[in-house]
Amino acid sequence: MGHRSVSQFTTYVQCGEQYRLERVAKAPQTPAAWFVQGTAVHAAIEAYELSYRALTADEALKVFEEKYEEGIAALMETEPDPDRWLTGNVKTKGSVDIARREGVGREQVRDYIAAMPGSPFTVWEVMPDYLAVELPFELQLGEVLVKGFIDQVLEDAEGRLLVRDLKTGTKLPSTPLQLGVYALAVEDAYGVRPTHGDFYMFKNGGPTTAYDLAEFTRERVTRWFYDMDRAESAGVYLASPGDSCRVCSVYQWCDAVGPRRAQYQPGR
Repeated sequence: MGHRSVSQFTTYVQCGEQYRLERVAKAPQTPAAWFVQGTAVHAAIEAYELSYRALTADEALKVFEEKYEEGIAALMETEPDPDRWLTGNVKTKGSVDIARREGVGREQVRDYIAAMPGSPFTVWEVMPDYLAVELPFELQLGEVLVKGFIDQVLEDAEGRLLVRDLKTGTKLPSTPLQLGVYALAVEDAYGVRPTHGDFYMFKNGGPTTAYDLAEFTRERVTRWFYDMDRAESAGVYLASPGDSCRVCSVYQWCDAVGPRRAQYQPGR
């Protein structure tokens, strides 16, 4: 591959077989409304922040609704029966989940905007009229180029920077590695390193406690990405079956959870 990303690293480390099926074999993925919910919420929050928080909640919700409808329509083209989609609860049908997640997404957008007047942070203005929202980056770590987008870089009243990632799901990442990579990327591009970062957990209506990112030195992060790159390039894909398999979009093709599922092999 020409570059790596944090999502590549995370997926590969959590389950190499999921990585292979999704990114190498290009196996058909089972749709889920939560993917669209996350994308639509991010789009609405991006529009709100880029307006210097001048957008009203109703205006931001219009952005959400448009993106949600577009996303659901696109997934319907790949699987027109929503009851075959993934859901967070085995007893919930996909058709019900689509409507439910639209309501959850709308509530997340409203709650976020309502919480901002009391926030000690504003979005960092990288340069005049250029706010650090969905900020693109390229970070060279030794031989490995890491590319991606940072949801937000924030600034407090004293000018200190904080990197933030928005999480519309229920699961808190097990490590703030993602934030550590973002801090390195900001330092590389702009000469100032955010010392802390957090995850904005919509389910909790606010951010986590800020993580101290000092442990994510360039040397350590470079080694991790180098090891991942070497292993993946060598075709090493170790399965890690567990509780999360049920909500994996390529579960139906995975032979690690059942001998009759070894069906999709292109790209191996």
